[in-house]
Amino acid sequence: MLLSWPTWAIHLFTVTEWGVAMGLFWRYGQLIGRRELRVFAVCMGPHLMSGLLVLSFHFSGDAMREILELSRLTNFVGSLLLSAAILTMVPTLRQWQRWIWAIVPIGLIWVVSAHWPLLGEHSKAVLGAANVAYLVFLLGLIWVYRTDRVLFSPLTIGGFWFLLVFVAVTIFTTRIATIDLGLPSLSHADALHGLSESLLSITNLLVALGVYRQIQAWRKPALLISASDTAARS
Repeated sequence: MLLSWPTWAIHLFTVTEWGVAMGLFWRYGQLIGRRELRVFAVCMGPHLMSGLLVLSFHFSGDAMREILELSRLTNFVGSLLLSAAILTMVPTLRQWQRWIWAIVPIGLIWVVSAHWPLLGEHSKAVLGAANVAYLVFLLGLIWVYRTDRVLFSPLTIGGFWFLLVFVAVTIFTTRIATIDLGLPSLSHADALHGLSESLLSITNLLVALGVYRQIQAWRKPALLISASDTAARS
């Protein structure tokens, strides 16, 4: 295998953190009675699948390109779902929910019909579309936060935005590995690969931590009331 044990550990932490964030969003949505947050948690699923597929790809020694293609597809679908989910949370756009969700099947049909297999220029086109969808999601996050500050904390929003740092550093380290060092891919430069992946781990940690703090803040008044009632009875 190309990856060292520390780099494997970072990959595993990254996927685990995203899965924990999904569970926390679901729980927070239940606690505050907001169905859209539970929908959002489900929409994070394709990115979790993409992370698991990347792990499988690395486990194969980066030999099974079909797995990598599938991970790119799930990443694209995940970005579409997140952008659709966040736009439906904007009060002024709720009447257009059906049309907003329609971008997901339309995008999937576009990829499969025009850009499969995801190799060469096809891969670049789909990656670019996924980046555009994710940018829409990030802008939607700011929009939602300005209209309803209960749904997302600044720490969570900062975590989602920090992904742009991960992307920028990954592009830079990939260039170093493939052009300056002449290696086949970033995976062949383990230190650079681990550095890049650690930034994604920070991203997911911030997202999960932000939701966790919201849950704790929501529970604190309830715990204080419960404690007051107990003291009064005694």
